[in-house]
Amino acid sequence: MTRRADPRPTDPRAGNDGARSLPLGPRVEAILEVAYRARRAVLLEGPTGIGKSELVGAVAKRLGVKHVVLDLSLLEPPDLVGLPSIESGRTRYALPRFLPEDGAGILMLEELNRAERYIQQPALQLLTARRLHEYVLPPGWVVFAAINPETGDYQVTPLDAALRARFLEVPVRADRASWLAWASANDVHHAVVTLARSHERIFVDAPPRSFTYASDVLKSMKPSELADATLLRDVLAGYLPMVWVESLLPLASKGTASAGPIEIDVHGVLKSYDPQSADAATLRHWKQAGRTDSIDELVARIAGILSGPEAGVLAGNKQLSLGALESLMQDLPGDHRERLQDALGGNATACVLLDVRPEEVVTNYGASNAMKRVDSWKAAPSKHHRIALLVTAVRAHVLQPHVAAELRKSNAQRLSLGHFLLQVGERWGFPLAEALQKIGATPIRP
Repeated sequence: MTRRADPRPTDPRAGNDGARSLPLGPRVEAILEVAYRARRAVLLEGPTGIGKSELVGAVAKRLGVKHVVLDLSLLEPPDLVGLPSIESGRTRYALPRFLPEDGAGILMLEELNRAERYIQQPALQLLTARRLHEYVLPPGWVVFAAINPETGDYQVTPLDAALRARFLEVPVRADRASWLAWASANDVHHAVVTLARSHERIFVDAPPRSFTYASDVLKSMKPSELADATLLRDVLAGYLPMVWVESLLPLASKGTASAGPIEIDVHGVLKSYDPQSADAATLRHWKQAGRTDSIDELVARIAGILSGPEAGVLAGNKQLSLGALESLMQDLPGDHRERLQDALGGNATACVLLDVRPEEVVTNYGASNAMKRVDSWKAAPSKHHRIALLVTAVRAHVLQPHVAAELRKSNAQRLSLGHFLLQVGERWGFPLAEALQKIGATPIRP
């Protein structure tokens, strides 16, 4: 095999041939769904350990089709093309068990450019021609492949340009928000989740898989072992660069109180909380029994999700419902409700939850239905977070250079913003007023 010694790209968003790669999350999932419907082969190219196969598996699950994974680096030619036999004077090939004969699904070929040439050739025929000798891939199936970058420090056998041209190529990178959405729903250790929420570039030096492995080890350690800084450092250093080990140590050594499961399904209530559900009954029991520690833990976990980048991913995947969250808030004590409202209100990634767009605030707001909706939110304390979230969305909108340039020239738009700021008042409007001052666009008071 050929070893490419070129240094890794310094920009983790750089993909094949310097192309901008896509975050491995909803955008890539949407591409894969289109490719599946078109029955077109896809080539996912990205660093090892970022979750390429897991994402394909999630797409297959959502589509309701089968998902088969093959690691080509472990195969010999007969494993893929089948063993030959002579029947009536002709050579036949015994069909490998893993190749589908009917139904629908995604056949995922891992390590395509780590496989030897004698494995690559039949694999490429399967990918591009949908056949191997006499075998033809059933109409309901499509083949996807994953490779590591040829520009990285990987032992790979490069694919030539003619072959690449036959694929829908998707250069990908690890996405912190999508991984956090997965991690918080899959019992990843709280210390690892907390660290990932706090550092935007956490996956530059180590892939998500390494942090998942570190989580597995942390969950297996006894309290006395977690308190042993030397042991903890030695264990974590087996997976992570030392800079992340040192950052993780104080979080992990605090113990496991927030790491284990609780009686209420956190992600379940965010998606579909019902006051008549078993989770609601558990919450009422906690309040009646004075179990404030359990309520504190539930709220802390939910607040972490609502304030983190994963909130936008969960909302986009219909796993975070504003209605469900507000029903839950009504069943919480006032101080806990306010904590969740504060967590959500300042999170720009969660703005997709709103039914009012920033453009509606900037354009003719004084005579709009959006203004009436905001009035209704003001009248309902359980919906005050919607006002904060809309302010956050408008702030992000006006800070875009092309929007800011237009605002400075448009009296009508600055008047609309004046109406909005007067309506929401200083309590919620200060971050927006500060942003407008920053871009030199003074709102006009009505």
